Amino acid sequence: MDTTYRLTTYSPDFLEKHYEIGHHRLNSWLGARQSPIKMLRKLYSEPDFDPKTRFYALRNDEVIGFIPSKIRKKKAEFIEADMEFPLLAEGYEDVEDQLMKYAFDQLKTKGVSKVYTRASEAWGNTMELAEKYGYEKIELKWKTAQLKVENFKGNPNGDKAQEVTVQDFNEIRDILIAFRKNSKKEAQAQIDKLVSISERVTSWKIIREDGRIVGHDHLVEDILDSERARMNAIYATRDDIRDQIMKNHINAARIKGIKLIDNFFWGPTQELDGPYREYGFEVGEIWSFKKKL
Repeated sequence: MDTTYRLTTYSPDFLEKHYEIGHHRLNSWLGARQSPIKMLRKLYSEPDFDPKTRFYALRNDEVIGFIPSKIRKKKAEFIEADMEFPLLAEGYEDVEDQLMKYAFDQLKTKGVSKVYTRASEAWGNTMELAEKYGYEKIELKWKTAQLKVENFKGNPNGDKAQEVTVQDFNEIRDILIAFRKNSKKEAQAQIDKLVSISERVTSWKIIREDGRIVGHDHLVEDILDSERARMNAIYATRDDIRDQIMKNHINAARIKGIKLIDNFFWGPTQELDGPYREYGFEVGEIWSFKKKL
């Protein structure tokens, strides 16, 4: 087989194969996905988009792999960039080294001295690639989790939860500030966002005891896939409160035809994934890495 490759940067003509390869590869990664072509076209036409930061491998003028990157804001005399690992069409793994070297070299020509990336045991062989290309592990960024609704472990009945109303918003905002360490502005923005996308809010529940909220969370249908929804760690003062909210989410998901629930644990909720494993969630750790060029 002819294994001569052409390495180059972005062209709008590449997007269909970009999507095809990305969708195929990322579909098996926990909590990851390829943006659709329509969204890619929008992002790649923004005023601050730099086509020289997207790197492609072609064979016979057809895209067979790519690496996205983005220059960070310049800090003093140093320029830093974020760069992902290659996503390659099956059978073209041998272009990996060439494409990585090309990407590093192109970033160097832009004055980049340090590159950051993300890797996970739940994201293909990215942890192996981080070691192979000399990256240094920095820190755990977040935990990503996914539940197949059909595999939920637990009784999906729960009768204590109530629908959220406007009268609950101020108390919910205070909970978001305390529980997620949001600023007041961030917490209010999250509530406003949920109101604005109410047609996609599959389950938004609270539980009250003695007049105060002791449980709260929301489940939102994915904007790209109606059979998928997203949640975060549930605010609950006790395990049984969390169970009730979770069961309401599961009931709502089943009624709506949602098959997958994505969950994310970050910042102050990063270590709260334990009980969700008991529900049937598969959990993966996402780590950040850096490399000097």
